[in-house]
Amino acid sequence: MKPTYYLKELKELSKRYARAQQVPLHKARDTVAEVLGFSHWNDVTKAHRAGWTPTKEHVSAVESLLVEALPGDEAGGPRSGSFIGDSTLETDVKHGTIDGHEYSISASMGDVHMHGTGWHLHVPEAPNREPRLEIAKQIKHEAPVYEAAFQQEALAIAINRAEQVRAGIASDWPRRSTKPDNDDLVRHPIHGAESNEWFCLHCDASITGAQIAKSFWHCPRCDASPLDVFESPWWLGEQDVQLEPIADNELNGRPELVVDVLDTRLKLELDAEKVTLLIRSALVDDASNVSERLGALFADIFVHDDNDVCITFDEDLWPEHKEPVSALAVAAQLGVNVDLELCLRELPIAWPGLGEHTKSTVEYTEMMLNAYASQRADKDVE
Repeated sequence: MKPTYYLKELKELSKRYARAQQVPLHKARDTVAEVLGFSHWNDVTKAHRAGWTPTKEHVSAVESLLVEALPGDEAGGPRSGSFIGDSTLETDVKHGTIDGHEYSISASMGDVHMHGTGWHLHVPEAPNREPRLEIAKQIKHEAPVYEAAFQQEALAIAINRAEQVRAGIASDWPRRSTKPDNDDLVRHPIHGAESNEWFCLHCDASITGAQIAKSFWHCPRCDASPLDVFESPWWLGEQDVQLEPIADNELNGRPELVVDVLDTRLKLELDAEKVTLLIRSALVDDASNVSERLGALFADIFVHDDNDVCITFDEDLWPEHKEPVSALAVAAQLGVNVDLELCLRELPIAWPGLGEHTKSTVEYTEMMLNAYASQRADKDVE
């Protein structure tokens, strides 16, 4: 291995650390130098010219510095280079306790989710959006999650994880995406366009390069994602619209924690779609052959505003005197009344009566194809 191999590794790691922490490269390299036991990076290069060579252990020590800044896995952090690929979509779930009460924490699509018994804390990726704590109303009021001290400790853990995720994403982005140049020029982290003025698709805001970099490429006003931030307001066309610039005071950082106490128990809200689905499923249960099953699927089910139901069967598919016992039983359980009607319509397939002789759709399909085949133009008519 060449003597310069580990030095190159250290330089690459310092670049990633600079992107992750959004600091100048020389500061990141000075931080790496301190880990190696030097005052600043210049001492590292001088020592290297004098014959000093960093070792694998030195590289591991710098990687540990990165593990503290970036999200890692349960095994103790990512291997060299792997944290860049893993930082945007984390799959690991970490566990811990606050005052003896267990919690789990994970990240998905840049957002952090922290769960405990009867509560859920959500910290969005957008730095200007408020974190929200949802507490199940049905848990005992004396549960620790109601206490302000517990909430603040949980929030500190979740914010720290969010900063790690954010650092991991930033380490994947081009350096110019998080650090404007002297002309306030920044590079879009996804499609690569460069500009010193940016525009939000949703609120028609005008954003400077420094502002969009500071807000992590989310609109400071409406928190739209980087996918909705563009270098020109192309969607306005020729319209004479006055774009409103974002004021610097709109980038105040993350707002205070919002606490919602809700009844999180699942409730069945019967709307027309759900009632129709249950009634149709029951009609299929009532079908004793393929023809009737087609009738159940082909029936018109209309749900009135009061959830009463009208079922219209096709008389060629559903027997006139057959009562849909299961459908009526389901309707009774749902507390709705049912009206039954018959009509004659044009069906999508001929010979529906063939289905009365089998319960197998495969067999019915074969019989139907044979019946159609008997109508070929080249076949003699007897």
